[in-house]
Amino acid sequence: MSDSKIPNIVDLEEKISDLLKKEGLTDSPYSDLLSFSLNKFKKQNLDEQYYGFHNVSHELIVTYNTLLASRGEEFKSIILKDDFKHLFAAALFHDYEPDKKQDKPHEILASNFVTTDNSLLHLFEKCGIDPNLVAVLILKTTYPWESQKSDIMKIISKHFSESIFANDPNKQKHYLYLGWFLSVTDRIGAYAYGEFLDSLGLAKKNAHSMGWNPEYLVKHAVAYFEQLISDEKEMTDKVLRSLPKEMRDRFVNNVLSFSKLREKEIQVRANVVYDKIPLIPHFEKEKDFDSEFQKRLFEIYDEIPDTLQFNKKTFFESLKDSKTILVTLRYGSESGMIVGFAKGGPLENYSLIRDISDENFGKSNTVFLEPLALEMGYWGHGGGPSMRKMFNEIAKNQGYSYLTSLQLRDVIQNRIDRHENIEFVQKLNPERLDYYRVTL
Repeated sequence: MSDSKIPNIVDLEEKISDLLKKEGLTDSPYSDLLSFSLNKFKKQNLDEQYYGFHNVSHELIVTYNTLLASRGEEFKSIILKDDFKHLFAAALFHDYEPDKKQDKPHEILASNFVTTDNSLLHLFEKCGIDPNLVAVLILKTTYPWESQKSDIMKIISKHFSESIFANDPNKQKHYLYLGWFLSVTDRIGAYAYGEFLDSLGLAKKNAHSMGWNPEYLVKHAVAYFEQLISDEKEMTDKVLRSLPKEMRDRFVNNVLSFSKLREKEIQVRANVVYDKIPLIPHFEKEKDFDSEFQKRLFEIYDEIPDTLQFNKKTFFESLKDSKTILVTLRYGSESGMIVGFAKGGPLENYSLIRDISDENFGKSNTVFLEPLALEMGYWGHGGGPSMRKMFNEIAKNQGYSYLTSLQLRDVIQNRIDRHENIEFVQKLNPERLDYYRVTL
C-alpha cells in the first residue's frame, strides 16, 4: 500500500498562511482571499474526493509551490512583494471556472472570472492586487503553450492595456516571466511530494483531464516531463533549485520511475504483440485465495487512483464474499501471472457518491462492476475488454438483469455509437467518470 506524502488541504492551508506571514501579509484580506478560494472549489465538490486532477488540493499545492519557490535563491531578488501578492492570487484561481463542466482547465474562463467577479474584485482592491495582472499570470499557464500562444497573447495584451502597467513594457515583460514561472510550478505540482504510486495516480487523473487514452498514459507522461525538463530547462532548473532538496529529489525520482515504466511497457508490447504471448481472462470460482494471490491483486488495485478504490477497507474480505464476481487477467495461460482483474458484486454492496441515484438499488437485479484494474504496461492489448466481456457473461448467468459502472464520458458515448446495449444513467459534472448501465 502506498504511504502518501502529499499534504492534505488543512496542512496546505497552514503552510500557505505561514508563507504569507513571513512576507508580512497578515491582514485579513489575504486570509479572506484564501478562504474565498477554498469555498468556491468546495461548492463545486472539487475536493479531495473528486476524481479529476484539477481539484482544490491541486490548486493549493500549486499555490504553496509558487510561494515557496519565489523565496528560493533563484527568485528572491527578482520576485518582489507586489509580485508575490499577484502570484498568490493567480495560483489560487488559475484553474477556477464558475461553471466547470470538464476537468481540463480553461484558462480564458479562469482569467475572465478574476476580472469580473465583484466579491473577488473587492478582495483584490483591499489587497492592492491588479486583477488584470492576475489574469495575465493565469493565461500564461495555458498548456501546451506554443500551439495556443498566438491567440492567448492577444488576450494578454488586452489585459496589459487595462492594467497598472499599461505603459510600462519592462514590467509587462517581467509579468510574462512570472507567468512562465507559475506555469512551471503548476506542472511540477504534487509530483514533488509523494512516492511513485502517488505520482502514478496523479498521472492517471491528469490523463483524464487531457483526454489521453490509458494505453498511451505512460508514453504521454514521459513526454510531459521531458518537455518540462528539456524544452523549458532554464525555468525548470531554477524552480527545482529553489524548492527544498527533498521535494526536488522526489520529483526527479518520480520522473525516472516513469521512464523505467515506459521501458517495461515497451518490453510487454514486444512479448504480447511480437512473441504473441496471450493475455487470458479467467473466472476465479474458488474463494479460498492464498495470501500471495490476495497480495498480488492488491498491488494492482493500489495503482488505481484512491477515488476509484471502492471498498478499500474491506478489499480482502470482499474477495472471499460468495457474491463477489472476480475475473483475473493471466499472462500466457490460465495459471500464469496475474496482470489485471475485474471485480464486482451486488449494487447494494456499494456506497456510490451522493450525486448518483439508481432506481434499481434495492431490487437485487443489478451487478456493479468496479473500475477495471490493470498493471501498468498491460493496457492496450485487449485485456480490459476481454475481462469485461467475461464478467458480463458470468453476471448474466447468475441472474442479474443489469450491470452498472463508471467510465469516461467519451468511452461510454463511443460504445453507444457502436450500438452496444449501454446507456448513461447519470452524467456527473464537472466531468467525472459517468455512471452507466448495460442491459445484460
